[in-house]
Amino acid sequence: MDMKELQEKLTEKNLTIFQQIKYTFFVFKSLLFDRNGVWWILFFFLIDCIRIMGGYLLQNTSLSPVLNLFSIFNFCYYLVLFLFYQKVIFKIEEKNYLRLGQSASKFFFLYFIYYIVSYIGESFFPYLTFFDELLLIFLAIYLIAMVILWLYMFYFIPLFSARPFNLKESWDYNLHLMKRNWLKIIFFVITYLIFIFFTTESFLGLTYPMLERLNVGYLFFSTIFGTVFFEFFGTFILILFVILHCVIYLNVEYMDRRIK
Repeated sequence: MDMKELQEKLTEKNLTIFQQIKYTFFVFKSLLFDRNGVWWILFFFLIDCIRIMGGYLLQNTSLSPVLNLFSIFNFCYYLVLFLFYQKVIFKIEEKNYLRLGQSASKFFFLYFIYYIVSYIGESFFPYLTFFDELLLIFLAIYLIAMVILWLYMFYFIPLFSARPFNLKESWDYNLHLMKRNWLKIIFFVITYLIFIFFTTESFLGLTYPMLERLNVGYLFFSTIFGTVFFEFFGTFILILFVILHCVIYLNVEYMDRRIK
């Protein structure tokens, strides 16, 4: 299979869960063997190493510059993650260019909105700590609001990153795509949770018995090696999540174009 054939598959019909996962691994493999794509994947693992070292320094030093540096790397991590959506979609569509400047400016705008909302929330939080019941209610409302917002933004992130639309155009088209595709979102969440569960169980099932025979099972998971292992594993899952998210989005977008 090549990317042209994958585009045809995404246009033909609504994909099943198994097809979505199959094409996700196909795109992941294509990125690994692509000279430009592999650097994106390696960058995530490089940021992981920096974050691990930053966390270690924070635990063992009281240097405030370390905290600022840690925040900067986190910001860069989420910026690259946002741009990675465009990379995956353009890889599938066989576009040999990227609009990184345009997408980066979109990310800065989204991050500014996030910063304002977070600042307002943090301003109210100290007052709520004096009232335990209000704090619990606030946290419950906040959690529900975040879940609803995430569901409503399901197609928005890949759309806003990869397509030359402004914020309003992206949001409106996102809502349009959602009208007939609520079940896909629910299936995606369920599939992803099941995938994480079985992948985690498989990893632990394979590695822990071997380490236990060496009498280093618990020791391994409590050391820096265990931290690196779980950070890298989490990044691997995140990369697959983004690719799967893009595959589902393109399937919905292509089907919508065909109907039109």
